Amino acid sequence: MASSSKKTYVEVTVNVKRKPSELRDRIEFSPVPQKVDFTGGKFPFPASIKIEGLKCSNPEDEGTLTSLKEFISSLNGISIIAGTQKGWCVRFCQDKKIKNSEAYKLKISKNYAEIKASGAAGLFYGAQTLIQVLGCSYNVALIAGPNRIAEEDAHNKRWIPEMVIEDSPAYKVRSFMVDAGRAPFTMPLLKRIVRIMAHLKLNTLHFHAFDDQLCGVKFNRIPLGSENPYAITIDELAELVRYAARYHVNLMPEIESWGHVQSVIYHYPELYGCPGMWGGMSFGVGKKTYDLLAKIYDEVIEVLPKKAMLHVGMDEANWRTLPGEKANAHTPANMVKKVYELVLAAAKKHKKSVEMHLWADHGGRPLMPEIKNRVVIEPWKYRQNDENDIIKTMEQYGGEGKTAVMMGAGWSSIHLQGSYEATRIWAREGLKYPNVLGITNCMWESNDLAGQMIGLYGGAAYSWNPLKPENTERDPIYEDVRCFMLRRMLHWQGYFSDADPEQINIDRGPFVVGGIYAFGPLTGKYVSPTVNFKM
Repeated sequence: MASSSKKTYVEVTVNVKRKPSELRDRIEFSPVPQKVDFTGGKFPFPASIKIEGLKCSNPEDEGTLTSLKEFISSLNGISIIAGTQKGWCVRFCQDKKIKNSEAYKLKISKNYAEIKASGAAGLFYGAQTLIQVLGCSYNVALIAGPNRIAEEDAHNKRWIPEMVIEDSPAYKVRSFMVDAGRAPFTMPLLKRIVRIMAHLKLNTLHFHAFDDQLCGVKFNRIPLGSENPYAITIDELAELVRYAARYHVNLMPEIESWGHVQSVIYHYPELYGCPGMWGGMSFGVGKKTYDLLAKIYDEVIEVLPKKAMLHVGMDEANWRTLPGEKANAHTPANMVKKVYELVLAAAKKHKKSVEMHLWADHGGRPLMPEIKNRVVIEPWKYRQNDENDIIKTMEQYGGEGKTAVMMGAGWSSIHLQGSYEATRIWAREGLKYPNVLGITNCMWESNDLAGQMIGLYGGAAYSWNPLKPENTERDPIYEDVRCFMLRRMLHWQGYFSDADPEQINIDRGPFVVGGIYAFGPLTGKYVSPTVNFKM
């Protein structure tokens, strides 16, 4: 798992040959590319745009074409043309010299925009950066305040600055986690989340499938999820896997395998072990529990792609074996190994290659030597004032030859408006260690994506490029950074319709926190009987 060399990452550089007034300041990138060279020229927004180099018949090009066409179609007075018609051209080109499959080069000039990459993901990310440039240029009225209008005719001509961008991600896995174990996530909302993630260059949807309160998936061969009116089916999970792949997003389900399993024990009370660390219920450890986990893994892994990731949870649980099992010498360490073997068996049955992830838990998760380099472990902290603890945690888990690490960032249930401060710290610290695979932006407990969008928007920015936006001497507590991040996000939502808060809430349906309806006539009622289930 661990890489053999230390990560290096190039800080953003901006070279300006000729400053075109304040035109370049209107381009609000998120994430900020690794290198931007404004060449000094500018040209008015084109009336017609054509796209070359992509094929509708190629599944890997589908998300790129769809996102670009939908954006252009949203611009009043701008048309998409084809064939030999003359117009400003967006050209996509394969360039095998670009080694990172997610890296790209983007050149914007008065006659064309050219996107080069070695793979389909790089072409997609180049297109998303182009959308941001065009969105900021076209919607100048949303962005330019009284002191920021570049030219008197900016609103009429919507100037686009000429530039060359070279860009690549700091981390291989850039994840966003939704908590379907505590709030409903409908298929329309999940698909919208995929599109938002992809535009912000996140590439993994971590789907927390069940928790103490709710089971967010309705299984086919076992009763889990049958009690939740909002649970997506296994067939819908398979559909989501396919849909996400169009946008170069992987789906990583999380199957809680020890603690936080009240919604499972609701159907299998004989598997109850003891309360969880913070309430809820933990499995009793033994053969009957392993037999059920094997059935759960089997149904989920069956619908995953050939090469996949599966998170098995295993955090915040308390230890107890099932009756009659004490003589079998169970330990937390051999429990993790047994779970690994169950995942491996299900993967082999379905001819899949599955990488197992698990939470590091408080103080660290014990791993037996034979699996420590075969799994990915994930410590977590969600607050800016945990900075010293985050640094110490990375010193504990990071390093040559150690178990591969995902960094658990994002925001907890106490951050009612979302947060990306912990993400910024994790992303910065992770650059020091060669065994860091990536970073997860967690959104715990509710489905209020619109109200917590800043956590996703800002977190995605740091997940791709941990070095920008950065602190300044006059901004020791990042107040300016936060203010500008929020303003950029609001501008972005003005031209990127998938992030429209009203549309997000329509797809979401009822606002739920911790399995309980938060507003409306159902306020205070439980989504499912699993929420208040007692043994």
